[in-house]
Amino acid sequence: MGFKENLREEMDFQDIKPKELSEKTGISVNTLRNYINNHDALPNIDSAVKIARALNTTVEELIEGRKNKIDFQKSIFAGKFLSIFSQLSENDQKSVIALLEEMRKHG
Repeated sequence: MGFKENLREEMDFQDIKPKELSEKTGISVNTLRNYINNHDALPNIDSAVKIARALNTTVEELIEGRKNKIDFQKSIFAGKFLSIFSQLSENDQKSVIALLEEMRKHG
């Protein structure tokens, strides 16, 4: 798979629409749609980095695909969790992690 397929898959996985990604990156919705739908459209380095950061992934993973995606996708909630978690404040993220660790101890 190439960049466009990996980008589309990651956006679907995290349930992020082009408009939301546009707001997070400052890249126009039309440009993002070109990256998703047009075989020859590739972002420049700056745009690729913005997209990767907004999706909490790396440019390498968008180009090559996530190597451990199969393990990660075992949970149907993982993508949604990442999407919500990334929007939390640092303190709230720490609280969520502490809660999850506590739940794991008693689970």
